[in-house]
Amino acid sequence: MARTFIVLAVILTLTATLAREVSAQASQPIYLQYDGFVKNKDGSYTLSFGYFNMNHVDVKIEPGPDNAFGPGAADRNQPILFLTGRHRFACSIVVPPDFDGKLQWTVRFGGKTSTTTAIALDPLYELELNSAKKAANGLDPTKVARGVCVNRAPAIQVINPLADVNAGADTLAATNFEARLDRDLPLNGSVEDDGLPRGGKLIVSWKKVSGPGEVTFSNSGQPATRARFSVAGVYELELSATDTEHTNNVKIKVTVLPADEKKQT
Repeated sequence: MARTFIVLAVILTLTATLAREVSAQASQPIYLQYDGFVKNKDGSYTLSFGYFNMNHVDVKIEPGPDNAFGPGAADRNQPILFLTGRHRFACSIVVPPDFDGKLQWTVRFGGKTSTTTAIALDPLYELELNSAKKAANGLDPTKVARGVCVNRAPAIQVINPLADVNAGADTLAATNFEARLDRDLPLNGSVEDDGLPRGGKLIVSWKKVSGPGEVTFSNSGQPATRARFSVAGVYELELSATDTEHTNNVKIKVTVLPADEKKQT
């Protein structure tokens, strides 16, 4: 019996220690950012908000005093799970043409309060083309509910490893690749999601759509993976993602050369 009590005491001590360590990990602030706005064709505006979670773990903050919009309704379907790192375009809100520019998001965590700008329609915040596409991705401003964060399908692309990152977002995406039969092909997929719907789960998947042989992925459930092919030929692969409410996908073509064949010029 004494041994049982000792074991239980050790378990409770370890549990308390781990809880303190996790709490310590999530002690850094979360900084909000206002990405900017898009002027829609119908005269309405799409406002985009993002955040930077400085912690090495995800942080959950329920709607309320520590996670609120204002003025007006505090709960506007904003994300409550703040993923580690920087996440732009995490909340897109469509507002009517007569919007007065006064809408701010506030988050309190880690002893810090972060609030977005009070001048949302300042011309300096109007988004350039590539950012506007991301803010309005999968969003029809004439049909969605206004004044709340709208759940959009995950944004997906496969990054061209030879792209110039300073040349603009459109040049980063690639749809055609070449591989060798005896080598792995690195596939740098990118999936960006807004964290909605609340309680949803982002599921990512690679699969072969067509091709003469088998394709083996190092990890088919991650955007960035490696693919190996069993026979030479032309393959079509698909990277898809779903947030349990919306699904998106992108397809790429891979030409696989025999192990002893060089690219023809």
